[in-house]
Amino acid sequence: MSKERRQYKRLPMTLSIAKPMEIEMSTDQYERDIPGILVNLSAGGMALIVFHKLPLESRVNFDLNFMGIKRSISGTIVRKESKFKDTYMVGVKFDKTSKKLGELVEKMAEDHDICDVRYLIMQDKACFPGCSFRPLCGKRIKKDFSDKE
Repeated sequence: MSKERRQYKRLPMTLSIAKPMEIEMSTDQYERDIPGILVNLSAGGMALIVFHKLPLESRVNFDLNFMGIKRSISGTIVRKESKFKDTYMVGVKFDKTSKKLGELVEKMAEDHDICDVRYLIMQDKACFPGCSFRPLCGKRIKKDFSDKE
């Protein structure tokens, strides 16, 4: 059995919940804000779609507002991949992790995975009470547990 390379579980952002954000760049080439779209998030980093070719090891600063948690975060671009003309996916490793954000993202990622497995095997009750991913869920089967059954 292979060991997972990542220290933290990733929470994917589907197109319906992907969040646009402004990233403050500090590099030899850039010293300005650039737009980005949050693709996934973990306690230790995130992936973004950006529309500028950014060098590896670039320093980034941004304000993250996620599920009521607001943090000013800094990090380093550790991965980049060209997607199409002038569109790139970059991986950012956070300088410091936030315990509160980390716990929330880990729980949401875990609940997202449970839901996906249940959904893929067509389990009748794929959606479950207490799912922390529910506010971001875009599945048609999303159940409203406030109704009495």
